[in-house]
Amino acid sequence: MLTLAVLFLAQAPTRLPDTVVIETRQATPLADASPSVSRLDVTAATESGLTTLASLLGGAPGVYATEQSGEGSVGSLFLRGTNSTQTAVLLDGRRLPQGFSNSYEIGRYRIFGLSSVEILRGPSSSLYGANALGGVIDLRQQSPLSAKAGSTFVAEGGSYGRGSLGLAFLSNNAVGGQAATTGTAISLSASHDDGWRPNGERDALSTYLKHEWRLSPNLVFDLVGSADHGKAGLPGQDIGGTSSLTDWQRDSGWLLSPGLRFQDANTDATFFWSRAGSAISSVTAPFANRYLLGRDELTAFVDRKVRADLTLGLGLTYERSTFEQFDVTTNSQTWADTHESLGVWTRADWQVTSVDRIRASVRDDRFTDFAGKTTGEVSYSHRFTKELLAHAKVGTAYRAPAANDLAYGTHLGLPLRPESNTGSEIGLRHENAVPGALSWTLVAFRNELTDLIDSNPVSFQSYNIAKARTQGVEAGLEARPAKGLRVFGATTWLDSEIRSTDYLFGTGLTGDKLLRRPSFTLTLGVEVIPNDDWTFGLSAAHLRGREDYDWNSSSRLSLPDATYVRVWLRRILADGTEISLRIENLFGEDAPPAAFGFGAQPRSAYVGLTRKF
Repeated sequence: MLTLAVLFLAQAPTRLPDTVVIETRQATPLADASPSVSRLDVTAATESGLTTLASLLGGAPGVYATEQSGEGSVGSLFLRGTNSTQTAVLLDGRRLPQGFSNSYEIGRYRIFGLSSVEILRGPSSSLYGANALGGVIDLRQQSPLSAKAGSTFVAEGGSYGRGSLGLAFLSNNAVGGQAATTGTAISLSASHDDGWRPNGERDALSTYLKHEWRLSPNLVFDLVGSADHGKAGLPGQDIGGTSSLTDWQRDSGWLLSPGLRFQDANTDATFFWSRAGSAISSVTAPFANRYLLGRDELTAFVDRKVRADLTLGLGLTYERSTFEQFDVTTNSQTWADTHESLGVWTRADWQVTSVDRIRASVRDDRFTDFAGKTTGEVSYSHRFTKELLAHAKVGTAYRAPAANDLAYGTHLGLPLRPESNTGSEIGLRHENAVPGALSWTLVAFRNELTDLIDSNPVSFQSYNIAKARTQGVEAGLEARPAKGLRVFGATTWLDSEIRSTDYLFGTGLTGDKLLRRPSFTLTLGVEVIPNDDWTFGLSAAHLRGREDYDWNSSSRLSLPDATYVRVWLRRILADGTEISLRIENLFGEDAPPAAFGFGAQPRSAYVGLTRKF
């Protein structure tokens, strides 16, 4: 391995070190980050033909992300075995709008127009509050003050009537060697898919916005925004003749957030206000409802270097969320509520020695409609060499009760407690001195989940009852052992266990595994660039050890092991023009990637065109 790294060092161009924001909410070198942090390069992903957030996340260690009915459909997200409702999803540090269940519909978001996607696995509420029980995902746009101005147009079409268009535009006032003081980045993407199943048609539109204005050498104003709208047929489970040819769902969401960032030699401070909303409508009988969510967030935090080896931080977040539920048939309101919360946190970052570092944080959140929560974490890292870092962490986190947990009341009128997680981890991170030359992570983790919220299937009243545990080992690797060659991979071994017999009302007994999570995932890929004009790539994802529940027979069943293979090639033409071809599910694997009754999208081929101005 050392020989391969040395070979690459002789051929690699100089590049600035990668940074991440997600772990501390301030930019830090990736080499100093926990091995539970991943930074996914969107440029490399789009060049390999990936288009959706779920497809990108699915290749990361510790993450199982999948779409029920192909590209852009409703998706499920499991970080280290936790539920989709237990992970916070952000855009440049601002919380994106979620639905009534606190779940973020990751199928709504495209990666076109983004710069990177950062993942923080494990309990993270001490900095991010509610929903960060399993971790945090942050969609990062490029900075229009530092990025090169220009435009990109993409078009793609292929199997099952799928077609997509995208346009990204970035401008700033940089002139010659003078840095920009103002700039704007906007991206817009639209797609249509006929689907391969009855009632499988989907239409989606999404846009991202980022504007930055340097008011002084140390102060920057920014404006972050997003909007999305989609309509999709719901094919239903293809079992027992239950598929419907009429059900559909319409989703939309938006975010607008102005803010200020201050930075000097000793102080990093951020302040922003966010206004976000989402709407979900469906005609799925017998629950033909429309759900509206509105949320205001005010967040401020500051980190101050009080000594050369010690940084202290303080933060505050106030949120106000409104919920409305309507009966689509009568267009009448059936439930409405308003929740408010206030969270205060403090953190410390102590460089004990030149190779030892301790980080600690504690947060207290108070709510108007349910019990409050205090969370915290402490981590220790030791640098063996300039490239090898060891890390250990213990932390607590929570998920606040969702609107649909409260809409039908609680059992005996008892107040709900937030779902809780006590997590621990230990791992290693290796980052080569040349970014991208060789990087790998290895982490062992454990989550103890308590106070999980369940509901009575007759009255729909909610209460805290369930307990579960997840533990496992995850690893990721990316290397460029020779010029024009990139290899990458990720694997996760997951052991999950239900710890209470009432969990999900009979879908599992104590000692059973949690549903749908694979006990083993493995992704391997290779990309070859023989010259400046051509790129060839192949990757395979393998899943095994999944269980699901058949509601027709009221019994558990094992899903078959599955391997999905994809290939891609790209040809660069003159004048910033590229053409591409990708083939998904090359060998026609039909085992369901998401759940029982939702088979894999058959072999599909897509041709694309990219033009850069």
